Amino acid sequence: MTQARSPAGSGAGTGIGAEFIADATQIPTALTFDEVPGVVNTLSPGLVHMDIIDGTLFSGTVESTSADFVWNMTAADKGRIVGITYANGGTAMDSTNGWELNFINDTQADATCAYFGLGSGTEAAKATDKDVAVAANTTVTLSNSIVTTESHFNRGDIIQVTADRDGTAGVGSFRLLVSYESQGHV
Repeated sequence: MTQARSPAGSGAGTGIGAEFIADATQIPTALTFDEVPGVVNTLSPGLVHMDIIDGTLFSGTVESTSADFVWNMTAADKGRIVGITYANGGTAMDSTNGWELNFINDTQADATCAYFGLGSGTEAAKATDKDVAVAANTTVTLSNSIVTTESHFNRGDIIQVTADRDGTAGVGSFRLLVSYESQGHV
């Protein structure tokens, strides 16, 4: 009589392809894998939202941006800035009030990573990507059109934004969208 054999190295509870033998009943059970979050060496980018300065216009925050500022982040991995969302306060961004946000890679000779403008004033009009009129109490999102090699950054690079205002009445909150992906600055 021929004896049924399992593949070499297998046995109760050991792996066979995408299934394993659960017990003596020989019923295959699907393998399960722990979910391990990460963005390194993946086919799809890891997207991360960052509040540049907490503001009253995003949920759960307590302060608002009402003056020129400089903000820094250390890149967690290779990637680029995808866009920015701005939640505007009670003053419209126009030719009198607005923002210019210039993101540079301080580690890579001040290469420009993104350049956003909100409003149509002197500062905001310099930006590569802009919304020339942001109504009061609205939220807008701008995509980053700068896709040069220099606009990407590497793990550990210091990314700095200098935010300059047109006028003095602008109050709002900024949320940055960063994509950690496989291409860095070369």
